[in-house]
Amino acid sequence: METDLTSVIIGLASLAIFMLPIGYYQIQEKKGLKEAKKQFLNKAGDLAFQTGDFEVLRNRASIGIGKNHEELLYVNKNQYQLIELADVVNCSDYKNHRKDLGSHDSVIQQVGIRIKLRHGLDARLPFFEGKEGTLIGDEQIIVRRWIDRINSAHKELETSVNV
Repeated sequence: METDLTSVIIGLASLAIFMLPIGYYQIQEKKGLKEAKKQFLNKAGDLAFQTGDFEVLRNRASIGIGKNHEELLYVNKNQYQLIELADVVNCSDYKNHRKDLGSHDSVIQQVGIRIKLRHGLDARLPFFEGKEGTLIGDEQIIVRRWIDRINSAHKELETSVNV
């Protein structure tokens, strides 16, 4: 059985055309994650935040708890929030919905963590910011995991202060 050279070339060219956008997307994702990580570490260095456990989120925001479990740093683009965990009263998830005109359906616009602080202050840390054509993925699981980490660090901090 002979293989036609033209068919092989056409098959390889088709495969390359199919794989090119996927490869480009993967390269851009890695580049974006690297930039977000660099931005978080630079901001942590500027604030003298001793980076412990941190994560770069899908929306290119970064969140981390300090080594001594006293502070939480959230960086999103050029904005950041540094939260003292001793000031945390409550930590919960939130969702913002937007209703489509002419429809009874609502679309999730934002998912994140809401941290209530002493003195009635409120901090919102978005993990997912919906745009047209984007779907929510595992952000709710990640939000839950970070709420557990924050609560655990807060309890550990309270225990060390009370002892």
